[in-house]
Amino acid sequence: MVYMGVSAPKAMALEADRIPPMFYHMRDVLRMTALSRSSLYRRIAAGTFPAPVSLGGSAKGWRRTDLEQWEQDPGNFKLKTACTTITTVQGAKVRQVRC
Repeated sequence: MVYMGVSAPKAMALEADRIPPMFYHMRDVLRMTALSRSSLYRRIAAGTFPAPVSLGGSAKGWRRTDLEQWEQDPGNFKLKTACTTITTVQGAKVRQVRC
């Protein structure tokens, strides 16, 4: 992508700024949802808001896809409850989540 009067590295940085992140931090989720921290945790405990996932170490974050799903219908959002593990033809173990 070419931007008028912008060098190639800066153009790549401008393009990267437009790509939404895969995971969001707590401060981003609070800002996007307009919920308080305690309300957010109450909804997570009740199963009416997506739970954060581990990003490694002590870092936690929310998947963009989970937040988008909640945003589509916040009143009727329910966590996926059942999970089964299958083995693929190649021998990899994969978890499948069912509603």
